[in-house]
Order: sequence, then C-alpha cells, then structure tokens
Amino acid sequence: MTARELITDTVPSVKTSDTAARVLDWMNEFRVGQLPVVNKEQLLGIVSEEDLAELDNPDAPIGDIRLSLPENAFVLEDSHFFEVLRQASLNQLDMLPVLSRNENNFMGVITRKDIVNQAAQALVVQEPGGIIVLEVGMNSYALSEIARICESNDAKVLSLTVANSPTPQKLLVTLKLNVREISRLLATFERFSYEVHETVVDSEQIDDFRDRYENLMRYLNL
Repeated sequence: MTARELITDTVPSVKTSDTAARVLDWMNEFRVGQLPVVNKEQLLGIVSEEDLAELDNPDAPIGDIRLSLPENAFVLEDSHFFEVLRQASLNQLDMLPVLSRNENNFMGVITRKDIVNQAAQALVVQEPGGIIVLEVGMNSYALSEIARICESNDAKVLSLTVANSPTPQKLLVTLKLNVREISRLLATFERFSYEVHETVVDSEQIDDFRDRYENLMRYLNL
C-alpha cells in the first residue's frame, strides 16, 4: 500500500485567495486541525486552526498569513504505508500532504482516519485469534525462532509488532495469531525461556479489544 492509494478526495486544499473564515468553516466541516495551502499544484505550506483563531480580520486572505511547513511534513506518492505512518506520528497532523515523485506537485492529502484504518488492516485487528505479548532481550530477539515456535504449535502469525519495553534493553513483541487456543503455545514459549508479558485469549477479552478499536473509529468519525 502506497501513499497514492490512500489519498482522500473529501478534504479540500486551500488557495491563497480563500479567506480565513472560509478555511475555518472547512476545518469544522471536515474535522481537521490543518489544511494544505496550494498554488498551481505547488504546496506552499500548512495552515492550522491555531493560525486562524487569533486573527482580527476573518476576511483576511490566507495569502496574507505566514504559513508553516514543518520539515518532511509530507510524503511522496510512492512512499510505503509504513513511511506514511512514521511521518504522521512525527508531525502529529490531522492530515498529511502527498506530493508527486518527479515534480513535487501536490496530489492530495491522507487523513488521520485513513491512516488508522489502514494500520488496523495491516495489524489484522478485526480477524479472530489470540494475542501474545513477549518481552525479549534486544540482543536475543529472533523473528525466525518465534515464527518457528508458533508454527510448530499449528499457529500462524497474522501480524507482529515490536516496541521498546519499559524494562531497559528489552523489547515487547506483540503477536496476533490465527488461533484462540494458545495454552500449548504459551507452554512452549516458556519452555524456551521466553517471558510472556501479556495475553488476550478468551472471547470476552477479544471482544473488548475489538470494542475499543470500534470506539476509536467512531471517535474519528465524529
């Protein structure tokens, strides 16, 4: 999945002749805190709700306002989804502009909602199956061994994420599996001296996990 495939056609870009009042109306309508300012396919910057809220004259054109464009606060059209996710996290924007590879022309934006939806698909959030979180040493982490242990117990890893653990020099490895019955797999991990940090195994826990995800989706749709 590339940035080009995630572009939405529902969020407008801003022209320098648009007034601050009109842009604020768009931000309220589309529930975003920023919008891209574009002139003849060139991204001039990003205007934020904070930039406009303190203006004395709501009829002032956006061209009269000093715009900001944080470094790398955009992605190129062929950027992989993981790069989109990284830039969205770094810049904390409600939308991320997309530029063409050759001319750096503005192509559109990706909204935070679209990014969250794609992340959920990448992590296979909605699929049934148990979740195991392992705490492993940074120097001993071996994806091939973890996958081999899972497969030897007739379990397939649908998705895997790695994050720093609160414990120094350790990682939290979260496995989303295609099976709910994971007791035998847990015993195997313990036999190989893996520390099981957390599990989500029964239907009530999984339903709670799914409910939290769906609540997040409803929040983003407000």
